[in-house]
Amino acid sequence: MLPFLLLFVAGDTTGYWQQQVAYRIAAALDEPSGVLTGHVRISYVNRSPDTLRDFYVHQYLNAFRPGSRWAAADSAEQRERFQHMKDPDYAFERITAATVMGGALRPDYPYAPDSTIAHWTLPRPLAPGDSLAVEIDWQARPSTLPRRQGRQGRRFDFAQWYPKVVVYDRYGWEDHPLYPGGEFYGEFAAYDVTLDLPQDQVIGATGVPVEGDPGWEKAKADPALRIDYQRDWYHAPRSTQCPAVAAGRKCVRFRAEQVHHFAFSLNPDYIYEQGRYGEAVARVLYQPGDRATWGQGKAVHNTVLALAWLDSLFGKYQWPQLTNVHRIEGGGTEFPMMIMDGSASIGLIVHETGHQYVMGQLANNEWREGWLDEGFSDFQEGWFFEAHGGPPAHEGLEPGILWLDLERWSEPVSTVSEHFRDFLIYQEMVYAKAQLFYEQLRYVVGDDTMRRILREYFSRWKLKHVDEEAFRRVAEDVSHQDLKWLFGEWLHATPLVDYRLRRVERHRLADGRWRTAVTVERKGDGRMPVEIGDRDTIYARATGEPATERIEFTTARKPGRLTLDPRGRTHDYDMLNNREKRWFFSGRGAGELRLDDPTRETARRDKLVTALLPVAWSNDFGGVTLALRTRTNYLGRYERNLMLASVATQGGGGRDRFGFYGRWSNPIRHLVPRTETSLAAWAVEGRAGVAVSVDRALREHLGFGADPHAGFDALWMATTNLGYLDRRLWDDAGTVEAGPWVSTEVRRGGTLLRARLGARGGVVYSNPGPGIVSSSRYDIEGFGRFTGAASIRTPFLLGTTLGIRVFGGAYAGASDPVRQRRIPVAGADPYETFTNPFLRSRGALFLRPDFFYHAPGNANLRGFRSDLGARWAVSANIELTRSVWRREQGILREVTLEAFTDRGLVDTLAVPSNTPGQRFTLLFDAGVGLVTRHQIRDLGWTMRFELPLIVNRWNEAADYRVGRGQLAFRWQLSLAPSF
Repeated sequence: MLPFLLLFVAGDTTGYWQQQVAYRIAAALDEPSGVLTGHVRISYVNRSPDTLRDFYVHQYLNAFRPGSRWAAADSAEQRERFQHMKDPDYAFERITAATVMGGALRPDYPYAPDSTIAHWTLPRPLAPGDSLAVEIDWQARPSTLPRRQGRQGRRFDFAQWYPKVVVYDRYGWEDHPLYPGGEFYGEFAAYDVTLDLPQDQVIGATGVPVEGDPGWEKAKADPALRIDYQRDWYHAPRSTQCPAVAAGRKCVRFRAEQVHHFAFSLNPDYIYEQGRYGEAVARVLYQPGDRATWGQGKAVHNTVLALAWLDSLFGKYQWPQLTNVHRIEGGGTEFPMMIMDGSASIGLIVHETGHQYVMGQLANNEWREGWLDEGFSDFQEGWFFEAHGGPPAHEGLEPGILWLDLERWSEPVSTVSEHFRDFLIYQEMVYAKAQLFYEQLRYVVGDDTMRRILREYFSRWKLKHVDEEAFRRVAEDVSHQDLKWLFGEWLHATPLVDYRLRRVERHRLADGRWRTAVTVERKGDGRMPVEIGDRDTIYARATGEPATERIEFTTARKPGRLTLDPRGRTHDYDMLNNREKRWFFSGRGAGELRLDDPTRETARRDKLVTALLPVAWSNDFGGVTLALRTRTNYLGRYERNLMLASVATQGGGGRDRFGFYGRWSNPIRHLVPRTETSLAAWAVEGRAGVAVSVDRALREHLGFGADPHAGFDALWMATTNLGYLDRRLWDDAGTVEAGPWVSTEVRRGGTLLRARLGARGGVVYSNPGPGIVSSSRYDIEGFGRFTGAASIRTPFLLGTTLGIRVFGGAYAGASDPVRQRRIPVAGADPYETFTNPFLRSRGALFLRPDFFYHAPGNANLRGFRSDLGARWAVSANIELTRSVWRREQGILREVTLEAFTDRGLVDTLAVPSNTPGQRFTLLFDAGVGLVTRHQIRDLGWTMRFELPLIVNRWNEAADYRVGRGQLAFRWQLSLAPSF
């Protein structure tokens, strides 16, 4: 039996091979120029079954300069990093001479102008089992802008710095240029690295120092610390290979085996601390200013804790040491035996140390299958926090991924790194959704089996190259399950999971027990096993495979109200249909009722949240009006419904005292990705109507580029009680209208551009004109209404921001437009302000004659009266603003000074011309203002207090007083940006 088991285990890696590589490197750093000059001898044995005719090396530093594919990707995604850097700031790695198989041979660059891959055609074929030697002289310099490498003064992070052999595996040569998405892939090798450095430099590196002084003795925080250099770890004979160096310099030699990269970091100010986990030494190097966050054993403790956790998950760490350095850049990057971190936080250290296993000792191709290390390390980090008292990782992870899935931004996790739509989607898929994949695997097989999978995976594949097939075969062998469906759906597709609890039948058996039958309907195209349970017990698990599945189970007690997936583990996008109905006419109880907090909207993964809020306002006709507002949401994006029931305390009489407004948006059962849909209906304060709206987002990227939208609106608005109407803004008339619109928003750096075009056509109806008395006849007329606006805000001189907006609008019809459909001169039209009770009816707070409120929009000539409306108007608004105070916390976030001028031409329906026969009127205003930005939790708003000191037609000014002229003191307030 034992020989058979050994054969079975061995068979999993039968046929596996990897190339045999050894590097002997000697390099010297010139600090003033930042240039490292080196020579490397690469010994290469072909262990593959193929005859090789080419040889490739990576020159990764050439990514961090103009002309690289990395720089091109940054340009395409509107990131400014390396594409315009000048000498001496950009990085480079230049081969100055090369000898291949004993003959001098210069490389070519197959991906030119990118030079991250160098290639040679071999002078003679390299047969299986044969070997070659390549010797290369080169120079390397990190960039002054750190990204996985960098230099800053006397600090150097040499993460990628030497000609690194390209992997040759079963797919062939993996000669892949370096992109922002996706990282590295290397051959396991032996490294013998000799560095000529300034005498006072302190170095942290891959491997162990076998010769010379790395500077730790003089850098150690604890003078009594006995440093364990581990010089004899590899049991190599002691030899002196360091050459004589110049005065003020030193030679340090490191050795590392069975690693696929060698990295090092230099800083003369590093402070050294040391710890140990088992046989592995944990070394920490940090800045003098880091003592409170890194020092006093804190970073050492976190690094050791991470090693212990990973040992418990995977198995024994295979290398002699782990060095954790505080690098120049924030965040973190992993290398064999070394992590470069921007902080000493436990989460970052656990994640980067996780890469010592997934990526390091289990060496996947990071650009082809980045999920095998980034998502894997995120997974183990989440499990770490859960094991130490935190919430399950999937609870915080899953809603965001679900939104990407439902809005169809997700792409298959297995996509090659640079083939993702953009870097943001790459990150979300390779990190977050991949983490969720491992959580789903853990859910399917169970915690104990998941731990056994991880340990077997490490035992079988440590210090080898791994891929999806290797991991899946281990998972299937250990779990005794066919998991191809799980890997296929989660890694190679983007299906949606939705299960519905159709029916529950309970029967009491003769022995007092209960037999329960549950019918589960699969409504989505994705599949997952589905748990069935009540408040405190999981009774059964459906396979989730068939379209309709019946599950029976027997229990000692009668089960409570049953729910599918009570722990929320299946990635079911609609959990509102997962609960058992109690009575025929009752709902599923998948809701939560709460008192609304206007500053923060609560969203639930498993329930529809309904929030109640009592509100009140007043107007002249209805007096004080009391109302109850309810708003609902599911996942913060769907079932976004708003209802407002109100009652006026005076006026109106009978039913007109009661009002209702309702809007129902984005039903979860009728998904339309990247589209907002809504239906609204109202009968409130003398107006009744219905509106339908569709808003389709057309953007191609979430993180950059234009954000175009296209939509369609249809509306019926009628007046039903003249007592509520502000007759300056409303005629006794109604409209039925509909039409399309398009808009876009583009942000580049500090510049923001917006534009919108809309067109509506319909009919307007009103009571008959003069000479006719009728309660049932209406005058009906067709009309069209067209508006367009574009604005830009951009940084300007002396720290100011310049804002410019242009607008044009026109009404087309045989008669003059009714007041509510004219093109407003000053701001928003009555239909746009209708949903705001402070702007809706006569005598409302913001419509009072002694309160000058500006609701922005349309021609936006803010100094003029809000009731001025025209058949047509064109205008330009210009603002110059200067932020004088800003902070990131508190209610008041920013204070800005403002100067503005608005100019426009309107037809004489709005303002008669002073010139007889002229068919237009010139209007302009100018003034200054104070703009403040506020934030309370999630609720943010802008307040403007403005002084329109100049109004050319002052008798039409919003703040008009008898005796004032064109130049006068006037004021107005707004709770919205001007544009």
